[in-house]
Amino acid sequence: MTEERLKELFEERVADLHAPDLGAAAWTAARRTRRRWTAAVAVAAVAVIAVTAGVLTVGRDGDPVDPVNTPQVLLPEAVADAVAEPGSDYRGAQTWWAPSVADEADLPELESLPYPPEISLAPGLPPHPAGVPAHAVYELSGDNPRPGRVVIVGHDGSTYSLDVGRLDPVTDEEGNALSPLTSESLAPDGEHVFFVQKSSLEVYDLTTGEWTTYDTVPWLAEQARWLSASEVWVPGELGRPDGVGTTYDVTGAGSGSSSLDLPRVWDTSDEPWGPIRSSRGDGAAQAMFLADEATGPDGRAMGGLDALAARVGPNEGEDVQLLVMPGLDDGRWKGCCPVIGWLDDRTVLLQSRSNTSRILAWRVGTADLRRVSRITGWESGQEVPVGSFADLR
Repeated sequence: MTEERLKELFEERVADLHAPDLGAAAWTAARRTRRRWTAAVAVAAVAVIAVTAGVLTVGRDGDPVDPVNTPQVLLPEAVADAVAEPGSDYRGAQTWWAPSVADEADLPELESLPYPPEISLAPGLPPHPAGVPAHAVYELSGDNPRPGRVVIVGHDGSTYSLDVGRLDPVTDEEGNALSPLTSESLAPDGEHVFFVQKSSLEVYDLTTGEWTTYDTVPWLAEQARWLSASEVWVPGELGRPDGVGTTYDVTGAGSGSSSLDLPRVWDTSDEPWGPIRSSRGDGAAQAMFLADEATGPDGRAMGGLDALAARVGPNEGEDVQLLVMPGLDDGRWKGCCPVIGWLDDRTVLLQSRSNTSRILAWRVGTADLRRVSRITGWESGQEVPVGSFADLR
């Protein structure tokens, strides 16, 4: 990207600035950037501000728990070397194109606080101690039919192993192997995590270290999801991710039939997939496969693309923004980039899965794309990290 183009992007950002809201303040307070300075920036006066940032996690009873603080940091105001570049509209949605996998390392860093800059999934981690809720849980799937090792990213910033020897290998109804951990496994408050079995959910309580079995109709547990921190929903039939199903409380007792109606980002012929996550402002984000070609910043049309579709407003299909992830020849996997959740009402977190997987943060509808965490300690080509994440809102 040329210096002139960077200057244009910076001017576009400044022109769009409005009075700061709480979401913007949270974004600014949580970030620490690493920049390479151009000569022009180096000789300019640099404005710095000092901030102290923290995340407050709220328990089921509404009381605050586990406050996490970061030391004071300095935030230089500069233009990042790597950003998301605007492309042509796609079905009426503005496209923003992420840099290549190789250039992700040049993205400015955002310390979003729940996640450390590096998340190690390496063998030999200490066992999970009861009483430490999770911000994320990973399972390392491989060729072995047995469940892979499970790693917990704790509220204390450490990573732990979880003994899942009680779990059996699991398949779908057609015999295809499944990971027992799904993107919906971790409860919103990070205090429970379920693992799919043929006719049950095996639920681990991170606060007590105890396991509970939720008996289900065979095969249906693979589409289970949390309705709240204390209720799990299992569909009445496989297919749609919502509809009529059975709700279980945290003891595993079924509480009867219930309906689930998930939000949609927009209604197109493209293929949405993976978790859909809502912001407190009723925005929504979900990964999707684009059915048609999209035109990038260089004017080239490309097909077979993954994208993250997001809207910050409450209305389906209005002001949809697409973060397009360059194709397979760029190193990202097919189905590379499932959404994780919202940091605030305008900032969405996502996975960028490749042989050098990362967590990224995107300020929806802007060039502001940042790296959050790098996922290390797994064997590319032999293992696939499957992640599930607690609610960050």
